[in-house]
Order: sequence, then structure tokens, then C-alpha cells
Amino acid sequence: MSRRIGGWAAGLIALLSGAALTLSFAPLEWWPLAPAALLVLYLLLPGRTPRQAAFIGWCFGLGYFGLGVNWVYHSLHLFGGAAALFAVFLTAVFVLVMTAFPAATAWGWAMLHARRARRTGASERPGTAPDALDAGCFAALWILSELLRNAIMGGFPWILIGYSQTTGPLGALAPVIGVYGIGLVLLLTTLLLATLVRAVSSTDRIVALVVTGGVAGATLWAHAQPFTAPLQTSIGVRLTQASIPQEMKFSRERLQRSLDDYLGLTLTDLGDDIDLVVWPETAIPTDFDNVRPYLAPTIRMLDARGIDVLAGGFERDGADSYNAVRQLGGAEQVYRKRHIVPFGEYLPLRDLLEVFDAFIVVPGSDLSRGTGPHVPLQVAGQAVGVSICYEDVFGEEMRPLLPASTLLVNVSNDAWFGESAAPHQHEQKARMRAREMGRPMVRVTNTGVSSAITHRGDIIARIPQGAVAALDVRIVPRTGTTPYVRTGNVPVLLGGLGLVALAGWRSRRIEGAAGGRTGAA
Repeated sequence: MSRRIGGWAAGLIALLSGAALTLSFAPLEWWPLAPAALLVLYLLLPGRTPRQAAFIGWCFGLGYFGLGVNWVYHSLHLFGGAAALFAVFLTAVFVLVMTAFPAATAWGWAMLHARRARRTGASERPGTAPDALDAGCFAALWILSELLRNAIMGGFPWILIGYSQTTGPLGALAPVIGVYGIGLVLLLTTLLLATLVRAVSSTDRIVALVVTGGVAGATLWAHAQPFTAPLQTSIGVRLTQASIPQEMKFSRERLQRSLDDYLGLTLTDLGDDIDLVVWPETAIPTDFDNVRPYLAPTIRMLDARGIDVLAGGFERDGADSYNAVRQLGGAEQVYRKRHIVPFGEYLPLRDLLEVFDAFIVVPGSDLSRGTGPHVPLQVAGQAVGVSICYEDVFGEEMRPLLPASTLLVNVSNDAWFGESAAPHQHEQKARMRAREMGRPMVRVTNTGVSSAITHRGDIIARIPQGAVAALDVRIVPRTGTTPYVRTGNVPVLLGGLGLVALAGWRSRRIEGAAGGRTGAA
């Protein structure tokens, strides 16, 4: 296929395929598009030089990230105060940095594949399919690039391909191998099925059949397993969404009205079946202690009724300020955000980049990182594992909350994303975390989407984006430990490295054998 298509035409097809991949994520969640788009990319690569392959991977990434994360512009321009042209420039730079990952994946695969083909004398004819190990190598390189994207500069694990399967059949594997494992399995099965159709050896057919059959069996098995167990009791939780516009949220003049909005949502028709009320991230857009006197009468009344309130706000400790969640009454337990966002909550390389402060103004952008043991808060008779905003996209960092936590709570302020797809994509990540951890999750945001999620990632109820509402749900807490909580991403990392090492070893072995034949001649 690949040599029949010229370089620019292949780039255009890759660009469109990358854009199509984004449709497999929320809000559309057309999950079959993910394997189809990735298969198109893969079939464009054989017969290309590493440089040509990198160009095709770059084009794929341009469509993938250009459409998938263009909400960065909304955050910078509409709410960060950046001039439109400057916001466009920064968004373009960000997208271009992200395209380096699929470009590097395609380049690395082409290097190994071309070397093997050259040393074996294989003719890279149009229509010649890579073998099973080639498929495994590509899948491994892609997932290793995602793990790298998760690690550098604070991490940006957005629209990982595993998220495309949150509601697909492979989503059942989340408690076993997590979102990166799902991505690896998705690529392996997709590319091996292509190998099965066009295999040139019986070994490739056998490998493809064994792996795809094993994945199908494992998926059916995982779907039937509960992994965690429900408690014998349930609790009533009220989600509050005031939908305060981002441009007004941090206004000093609006502070009292904001508090009144959340108090009203908390108290209206509050029944005795509610045990916990959750306010979103920075619902209190100042230090908690600044508003303690104003909230005290209501909090005392709620304490008397046995109702806990968890609210997002700012916690000050000396010169340090933290993005935090506090139990407003009772023991006033506090969780301080541990994974703060570069450029949003702190400025990395401050001495070099401080000049940009004149172009972008982000409220609360000089915050400290929470430290100490990552443990759940004891509220409403449950051990509640709390995360703030972006933290729920890092499953590896949420694992310390388990198995102690019986319920997960995430508070966020997705107003930064505007009317883009990002709030829905963020909810999709929370659903994946619920599946990985085997716990229900309550997710409360300033402007939506707020939702209650089962341990299998299903939506119990939801407050739509932009609505002002309180939502009451019954949650059944759970105990136990999933395999993913025990192992994290280590098996996926080792598996990916093993596949790449195997492909590299084969190339070197073939090269050595070819050299030996040349010497003998």
C-alpha cells in the first residue's frame, strides 16, 4: 500500500487519519475509529525511509493533536488573558511539540524494519506486509512514547489511545492493565489482525491467532470479574455545580455571591439521606480561613445533622499557598494538590520564562506542591480518596490511595476549557480511573460536566455543562484491590521495552549473519 502512495498524499491521508482518531474520544466516543485510524497509519509506513516515515507520523500527529487539544487556545486566550495571536502561537508550538511523539514512533519503527529488510534482501514490494514482530514493535514504540509523554515536563497524558476504549470491549481490561495496557493491546490486536490477513509465513499466522484469541479470552474473563466488593451500606452524596463564569470566578467583588450560590445549592431541599456535599475546585476562590466566619453558622448546622462538606479552595501555610480541598466542618481535614500544572499553577524555569507573565495572567499561578503521605480523608463514614482537577489523569499517582479508599472524589474547574470537547474528555479519564481502581467516583466541576460514576465507569447521573444544579445520588462504596492497583504501569513498560529489545536483537542478529555470509564469500 505505502509505495503506491506518494509522500505528500501519504501525509494527507495520515493527517486525516489522525484527525479521525480524535472522534473516538469523548464526547462522541466512536471507539471503532481508533483501531481503524491507527491501522491506516501503520499500513502507510512499510517501504518508507526513516525520514519519510517520520514525516507521515508527524502528519498523523498534526491531525491527532491539532484537533484533539486545540482547547489549549481557549485556556490561553479566553481565560489566560493572552492576546489572540500570541495564544495561537503558543497553541501551535504546543501541538508541534506533541507531534514529535508519533513522528519519533514512526521513525524508530522504520529504522528497525528497514534494517531487517535490507539485511535479509527482502524486497519491500508494494503490498508486502510487515510480520508479527514488526506489529509488536510498532505497538510497543507507540505506548513507550505515551509513557514518556506522561513523564516529561509534568506530564501530558491527554487523549491516550487507551481512553478511546473506555466504553468499548477492551475497557474491561482497565482493572487489570490500566489505560496504557489497553492501548498496547488495542494496537497489538489491530496490527496482528492485519498481519493475519496478509501474513507471509505460518508462524506469523499462528502468533496473530494466539495473541488475538488470548486477548478476546482475557477481555471476556475480565468483564465477568468484580475485582472489588461492595460494602453493605450506601451513602448519599450531593454534587453542586454553580457554573460561575471563569472570567468572574476570581473577582473579589463576587466572592460573597459565589459563596451564597454554593450555600444555596447545598441547603435547598437538603434531605436527611445526604451524608456528603461536594463543592468543586476553587469554589472558595480565596484562602479558606478568609471565609470561615461567613460560613460558620451553616457549617455548624450541617455538622449537627451529620453532613460533611468537601470544598475546593486555597490553603495557606506561611508563605506557601496550595490548591486544596478542605472538610469545612468536623476535623477540617485538608488535601493539598500534589501534581500541580506547569504554566497553570506554577511557572517552570521561572528565571527564563518570567517575561511571559506580562502576556498571560492566570489566577493562582504561583502555588506550592502538596507533600507528605497520600492518604484518604475520613468523611461521611468513608475513606475518601481526593484528587484535584488534572490529578485524575495520572492513574499511577492515584494508586497510593488504594486499597484504603472506599470512594473517590475529584473536584475540578473545567471552565478553563470553554465550550470545547475537553470537559467531556476529562470526564472520560475519570471514568477510566474508576475502572482501573475498582471504585465509584464522584466528580464535581465548576461549569460541568459533573457526574457520579460506578466502579465500572458507567455514569449514574450527570449535571450537563453550563447548568446550575445540585444532584443527589446514592453511592455504594467498595473495598478490595484490582490487579492494576497492585502493579501499576510496570508490566506495560517492561512488555514494551521487551518487544522493542526483541526487534532490535533480531535486526542485529540478521545483520551479523549477513556480515558473516559476506565474509565467507
